[in-house]
Amino acid sequence: MDSSKTSLARIKIKFPKDLWFADIFNNFQDVRMEIEYFLPYDLEKSIGNAIIEIMHYNIDSIIEKIKNHASVFEFGILEKEETKVRINVKTKDPYLLYAVIQCGVLVNFPVRVKEGYAYWRLISSRERIDKLLTLFEEKNISYDLLRIGKAPYDLDDERYKLSLEESQILDKALSLGFFEIPRKISLEELANKLGKSKSALSVMLRKIIKKKVMFQS
Repeated sequence: MDSSKTSLARIKIKFPKDLWFADIFNNFQDVRMEIEYFLPYDLEKSIGNAIIEIMHYNIDSIIEKIKNHASVFEFGILEKEETKVRINVKTKDPYLLYAVIQCGVLVNFPVRVKEGYAYWRLISSRERIDKLLTLFEEKNISYDLLRIGKAPYDLDDERYKLSLEESQILDKALSLGFFEIPRKISLEELANKLGKSKSALSVMLRKIIKKKVMFQS
């Protein structure tokens, strides 16, 4: 396969034990979830912001479990029914998201979650997807590659293109290790090197990451 062509990989990833996802699946049977959105919220503290739909007959107990989990920084209910809830949750989960950013791979949302695994659809060149999977192996992230082949999508869409300034900012952040764990440069130090305020750079980075990570067909 030509490594420069767009590929679609389907993988399942085991959630790290310290995240609330793992705790929920360990304590409740037959939980179903769908991650609609997951992007950085606080770049300095490596906190991600997600919108997630959860389905289960004991939904109130699950809500309490998530709200009180050590990995959760902020929790809000967007919609609630008897056996279903849609939540907005801010969670410390830097590595999976930062690995995707480092490798230049798009995640096709929503992401289905079942039995403690997130079923990701990754879209990029075969070379970039292979790089991401290698990174997972190096960091002992448990995953299974279910399928990989040609993607039926066009990534030349304007939604995924960066401006010259955005490209330069992303290149600088990557080269200086801003998205590595542990981070090699702080947000303030990166902002100083780019001649920007910390708050302005934070806003720009979130816009850049949304373009380069979140794919919605």
